[in-house]
Amino acid sequence: MEYFSTRDLKRRAKATIRRRMGALLLTAALFIVLNFLLSYLADELTGINAWNREFSRRLRSYMDEIQGLAGTNDLYSLIDRLSMPDISFYSKGVFATVLAVLVYLMSVPLSVGYTFHVLTEARGAETKASSIFFGFRVMWKALAINLLSGLLVALGSILFLIPGIILLLRYSMAIYILIDDPTKGVIQCMRESGFLMRGNKWNYFKLNFSFILWYLLSSLVTGTVGAPLLNIYLTPYINLTTSYFYIDLLPAHNGPDSISF
Repeated sequence: MEYFSTRDLKRRAKATIRRRMGALLLTAALFIVLNFLLSYLADELTGINAWNREFSRRLRSYMDEIQGLAGTNDLYSLIDRLSMPDISFYSKGVFATVLAVLVYLMSVPLSVGYTFHVLTEARGAETKASSIFFGFRVMWKALAINLLSGLLVALGSILFLIPGIILLLRYSMAIYILIDDPTKGVIQCMRESGFLMRGNKWNYFKLNFSFILWYLLSSLVTGTVGAPLLNIYLTPYINLTTSYFYIDLLPAHNGPDSISF
């Protein structure tokens, strides 16, 4: 099966960003903001944010003492007195926790919708930012794919790290297949992903690893300015590159043709 090199995939992704920069960056920003709001809401419901605020307050109260430490013994004494906040104290209850889980789950169809948006743009068809809500049409199937593949990856990782990575790569295209044909079942999408990735797992691993410096730079920028500004470019860049990888895996590069077994 013919496929493009990592350099060619990235070149095509950059070309698409240049051609549709405004739409792609705007949609990426919307996607990032919505994900942040979902995460923040879930953390508020579970009490995680309150716990973090209390821990930060306690830590700040000891900063003067930390600067005036005379030796190792003083440090150990300070650590003993720096008690962690009681997590149960900040819990909002069972109902809030269940609601928080549901909020977290909303990020899955949102991610699927963003993948749909980028895949559509990669194929040369312009689409609106509202297309990121496409994932809610296939929400339950998307959740099932994530849950089942995640469970298999976890089981593989328990045996040894390598089988877990292999399974992660094997099912990496299942969501793309679901996007191309929402009528397909969960197991069928996973089976077809395994078929497409046969002999291509190493290529996909190398593709993902090639972004490692970008990830490090993004973390540095986020830590410095307090906001994931670089991700507004990095998110469409990585997703477009992956979309082109998927497109090139399809039979004859003609789109989402049915895959027979």
